[in-house]
Amino acid sequence: MTALQTYGMDVGFFSHTGAYPLETRCAMLADLGYDATNLTLWSEPAWTDLRSLWQVADRHGLAVASIYLTIDLSLPLDHPESRRALDAISSAGETPTEITLRYSGEEHAPSKPSGDAAALAFLEQAINRATAAGGSLRLYPHFSFWMERVDDVLRLLEQLPHHALRMTFPAFHVYALEGSGFGAALDRARPVIAGVNTNGSRRLAGQYFPVTIEPVGDGDFDNFAFLGRLRSFGYSGSLGVQAYGVGGDAYTHFARSRAALREIEARLDAHPEWAQLRPDTL
Repeated sequence: MTALQTYGMDVGFFSHTGAYPLETRCAMLADLGYDATNLTLWSEPAWTDLRSLWQVADRHGLAVASIYLTIDLSLPLDHPESRRALDAISSAGETPTEITLRYSGEEHAPSKPSGDAAALAFLEQAINRATAAGGSLRLYPHFSFWMERVDDVLRLLEQLPHHALRMTFPAFHVYALEGSGFGAALDRARPVIAGVNTNGSRRLAGQYFPVTIEPVGDGDFDNFAFLGRLRSFGYSGSLGVQAYGVGGDAYTHFARSRAALREIEARLDAHPEWAQLRPDTL
């Protein structure tokens, strides 16, 4: 079976001592055999990178898997930050835009439907921008933000069904929130998944994040079973390697992750039945 197209998520190139520039990130990913890059618009340098993202990626033979935005729904639609986000969606063209929705104030707790109205108002504007540019949107659930769970995404999609509005399934955030319910959350999300990212992970006690982000193959998260389940769904989209906070030598940990993913895919080719789990957890 054809291997999934892979991309190394840009957040894995940041550490406590600095960040690798866009040109270097793309050169490293291309050298390692990745197919694409992405861009997280979380800082002013990242917004500057947006201007040359597609040219730099193309120079290294990479596609752009997505751009990523965090939207503060506490801000009005005519706020400069909201307008800049909508302009970024327009500029993305056919590149999918991933969106996490949050509130900066305390008016809406995570997962509370009381925040839906502002979310839907923004998404209606965002869909108009994306479709006018020939693009699409993917809602991205994120631990500790208002839209943090798979079911939050599904609730919004039920209220605003549109062919250009789907979901990215981030294994880290779903595992952090669902734990042993990960598989059930994946099954619920199946009809709307348009993008996926993954990583190695292990559960911790007494930490803000209840799970870690590590290179694929490390930790207690079962990527073999996860990718096997995706394959059984017929998923054929891109697969991002999440490496936020891993730090250190980015080239090395992205190399390890890609090698682990390719080994998993080869094992799934030979023994797809091995990836079928029964409901009997620790």
